[in-house]
Amino acid sequence: MGGFRDEEWEWNLSWRQTLFDNEIPMVTNFLRDIDSRTIQLNRRDEWVWLADNTGQYTTQNAYNLMRGIEVDGIQDEAFEEMWKLKVPSKYAVFAWRLLRNRLPSKINLHRRQIEVVDRSCPFCRNMEEDAGHLFFHCRKIIPIW
Repeated sequence: MGGFRDEEWEWNLSWRQTLFDNEIPMVTNFLRDIDSRTIQLNRRDEWVWLADNTGQYTTQNAYNLMRGIEVDGIQDEAFEEMWKLKVPSKYAVFAWRLLRNRLPSKINLHRRQIEVVDRSCPFCRNMEEDAGHLFFHCRKIIPIW
């Protein structure tokens, strides 16, 4: 991906395919991010777990991160209780993703720079498709729940 030239790191990136127009801003941001990193000739790369102050990965802190024990630095008891429910884990994960707005709704896909031609709800066509609308507000879906 690059090498040292005159004691300075020089990136040499090549793409497997021609970039789509919607990928160019992502590539620009990526290049800006890696350009701000310092590559040192005589130092080993190392992994750093950013979810813990020590930088060390542990199963416990990954589990706590996944469970969402802290929301903006505040203990969230509702999520804590949800994980204790005697339901299949896929239901608890789905509920967690729904409440945290982590489902692949059209709005979330668009936010992640995935091209979505029509962001409207496929059922009512009145609002944009987001989790709140689909599960709590769509007049066509409410009767199903």
